[in-house]
Amino acid sequence: MPPLPPIIDRSIELARQSNIYLGTSSWKYEGWLGMVYNQHYPSKKTFRERCLAEYAHHFPAVGVDSTFYQFPGDRLVEGLDALTPGHFRFGFKATQEITIHTYPDHPRYGERKGQNNPNFLNADLFARRFMEVVGRLGAKLGPIILQFGALPIPIIEDGSFLRRLDDFFTQLPEGYRYASEIRNRQLLGDDYFDVLRRHGVAHVHSSWSWMPPLEDQLALAKSFTADFFVMRLLTPPQLAYQDAVETFFPYTRVQRRLPDLRGVLIKHLKGAILSNFPGYIFVNNRLEGAAPLTIAHVLEQVLG
Repeated sequence: MPPLPPIIDRSIELARQSNIYLGTSSWKYEGWLGMVYNQHYPSKKTFRERCLAEYAHHFPAVGVDSTFYQFPGDRLVEGLDALTPGHFRFGFKATQEITIHTYPDHPRYGERKGQNNPNFLNADLFARRFMEVVGRLGAKLGPIILQFGALPIPIIEDGSFLRRLDDFFTQLPEGYRYASEIRNRQLLGDDYFDVLRRHGVAHVHSSWSWMPPLEDQLALAKSFTADFFVMRLLTPPQLAYQDAVETFFPYTRVQRRLPDLRGVLIKHLKGAILSNFPGYIFVNNRLEGAAPLTIAHVLEQVLG
């Protein structure tokens, strides 16, 4: 497998000069051996424990998805800090215990599946169990992304979700970058954006299976709700997540180019650089097949 093109290392230069951080969603992929990872790792365990240090030689940021499934602990944060340089940034997904309204009908939720979550938008729990821990990263802490799965339509239509969201943001610790990622396209309107803007929370512009295309989200003038932007490029339009996993695994090469989406991203990046608009972009392997190579192509078009 060919190594990454040299252009990829300029993502660190872009972050230093323009405060725009490009990275991938997670990093422990054996399919990247020979591409991102060229050091010797004597075992899978060593690879998983140490590969972030090599990743940080090429990229200035990474998305930490594992914290979606469980609250972060001191050991995790200390390990991330020890393996990365001072200029590096982490974008954390908030734990689903805070963002799930109703537990999905999935075996992992056991007896809770199908039930309402009593900790949905529990600001006190989030501050204690999440923010107090990740906040120890100091300057390395990038955006905290609250990913809301598909919400029940009644709590959207009666306005109760936005009222609770507004109250939740009011109670959060100040001085951090928060971002909101939604999966209900009917929320994309003035009421939702006004809540985010009131608290300086960024709307996450995403490429996800059933959300409007990235271009359409960017065209919504009110969708930029903070003094920074966040993008998460996850899956192609109309392709379910699990289908994307089965299509693209083991993430060794680009298998399905998305020229229109790349064009939209390149245009946005060029505009952000010219207007000094800082932000974070996290690319998933399930978008085209190999996130590092997608980023490399975008950098070639943006930086030359």
